[in-house]
Amino acid sequence: MANILIVDDDADARESLAIFLRSSGHEVSCVPNGREALALVLSHLPDVILLDLLMPEMDGPSFLEVTRSYLRIQSLPVVVLTGLADSPMIERARSLKVNSILVKGKATPAEILNALEEALIRYPG
Repeated sequence: MANILIVDDDADARESLAIFLRSSGHEVSCVPNGREALALVLSHLPDVILLDLLMPEMDGPSFLEVTRSYLRIQSLPVVVLTGLADSPMIERARSLKVNSILVKGKATPAEILNALEEALIRYPG
């Protein structure tokens, strides 16, 4: 069982994913933006993050830039789940060493779960 943090401003998407991941045996926390995610990560480190890119207050790439600057969390596994199919934001996220990038509406719940589990397997810490 992993502790998964879902960071997405779409409340319906967060809740649907949380229900699915909990039914798969994982512990899940949810926040609507990068700023709240940062506060949570600094106080309670999850095992893996499922991150949207387009969010208010602090977007996904900005969140990644900040977290990658902290030594103790710079290698934390992150799976991006975004509605963007092709964007400079995706390239920015990729440059910040995310484990995988999935597109909302195309990735199935099973593919999302598989990406999270793969990210955990590769996590060195």
